[in-house]
Amino acid sequence: PPPPGPATVGAGQASLSFPAAAPDARTVSGKYKYSMICSSNMNRSMEAHVILMNHGVHVESYGCGSAVRLPGPTGPRPFEFGTPYELMHETLAAESEAYYEKNGVLNLLKRGAATKTAPQRWQDEPTATVGGFDVAVCFESRLFETVTADLLQREPKDFTPLHVICIDTRDTAQDAVTMGTTLLALVQKLEAADLSQELPDTALQQEGGKPDLQYVLMHI
Repeated sequence: PPPPGPATVGAGQASLSFPAAAPDARTVSGKYKYSMICSSNMNRSMEAHVILMNHGVHVESYGCGSAVRLPGPTGPRPFEFGTPYELMHETLAAESEAYYEKNGVLNLLKRGAATKTAPQRWQDEPTATVGGFDVAVCFESRLFETVTADLLQREPKDFTPLHVICIDTRDTAQDAVTMGTTLLALVQKLEAADLSQELPDTALQQEGGKPDLQYVLMHI
């Protein structure tokens, strides 16, 4: 498949979620462990990460593209996964602070740095880590396909269930913020479900006549 394009974030006007507590003061009260996955671990997965973390959910976040791609003045501005958010912020501020402030990228990087050290890539995680999640939520159909393809090529260790769900969300900061309502409603359903079994249809139904969420049960 072609490499993912850059985020069209426009985050300068969106009210991004930021961590409500310092790392050493964060608490977890949920039953299950969740993985949030977008392309660059910058916008959609990070908004989801922070929303769930602020509600006491055990959550991590990842990208699954080939690189972190941010919208730059002449096209995508790539960075390698693992590059600290703070370093990307310093680099882009030095290149064109006014541009990256206006398009919201610096705000995304500030939020990222307040949440964890650097963007992580799903495919680079060992199977033991991946198998520790109960639920993986992807935010685009093609990313859902990338993640399920990655899981299929891994050698299962314990054959533990991993529920992979897609909440299709446009890659803008405002759409990522709006997605939070859908995500919280979903997680509330999942926390009340028995995740050793296939999810019931009611857990995947959306309000307002929207189609059911994409879903597949994997074992890893």
